[in-house]
Amino acid sequence: MSILVTGGTGALGFHILATVTRNGEKLYSFSDEQPQPWQKVADVTYCTGDLLNFKDVLAVMKEVQPRAIFHLASQSSVGLSYKKPYETLSTNLLGTQTLLEAARQVVPEAKILLLSSSEVYGRTMGTLLTTLRKESDLPNPLTPYATSKACMELLGNQFTNAYGMHIVTIRPFYFTGPHHSRRFLIPAIASQLVKIQKYGAEPIIYSGSLDVSRDVLDVRDVARGLIQVLQAGNPGDVYNICSGKSYTFRELTEMLVDISGADVEFRFDPSKERTLDIPLLIGDPEKIMELGWKPMITIEDCLVDLYNEMIVRLKMEKDLKMG
Repeated sequence: MSILVTGGTGALGFHILATVTRNGEKLYSFSDEQPQPWQKVADVTYCTGDLLNFKDVLAVMKEVQPRAIFHLASQSSVGLSYKKPYETLSTNLLGTQTLLEAARQVVPEAKILLLSSSEVYGRTMGTLLTTLRKESDLPNPLTPYATSKACMELLGNQFTNAYGMHIVTIRPFYFTGPHHSRRFLIPAIASQLVKIQKYGAEPIIYSGSLDVSRDVLDVRDVARGLIQVLQAGNPGDVYNICSGKSYTFRELTEMLVDISGADVEFRFDPSKERTLDIPLLIGDPEKIMELGWKPMITIEDCLVDLYNEMIVRLKMEKDLKMG
């Protein structure tokens, strides 16, 4: 038996593969591309294929025979979902259908975790912005990405109810930290700061609005939480993973600037602005804390580790280009 992580080349997949207890089991990642050097975890078998191709997924399922599946693979950018709504819905919904059907045929007893998003909560009339969002709140998605994740949750319910499969769903709030993709705001800014400090780039940071507030966690705490929920969560249940506290992206960015020691100018880039963004989103962590999880890494330490890992990542990229 083994453990399978789809989307294992992402930051969350990296830290799950690096953290999960093996008990002599083999670890497998399934993604659409091989990992870069900074995405690799030792003693993990990296498989590639198309999540939308049932033959690809079925073949991996038969080879791996997982007892546990962390389904993280998705189109995970809210901004990109506006530009590619069909691709987002296809990957996040039909890709999950492909995975669950392959698991049903090959390993129906496997424990499966589906990665949803706090974005499914959206904005609800009559609800205060400062309200801690609970798992019992009805989804009210605003974006193509959030809609795809809300649909994915319903699909997970179908497989649980119809086939008795052990499926749990996690709704993570915003997270960042080492190995986080530069498609997202905070690691993108960390990358710009490293280029300014280490490679003489223009000392200007381009971004959209920094006055959006989010419940923020370190990606390593989120990885621990997913492992805990898969082990101890009730099948069919949904769990927030959050802290109950919020930071503005401006606060996070200012912390990063202090960490880097750079003297920079901020400029607004309208191309990075999201017109339907939720101004404040905070979660209630009570349910997952009842399983024994709590955040352990401070946001300050998270950003220091992200910045230092970004230095290593950019050096690796430079070395690869130089051959």
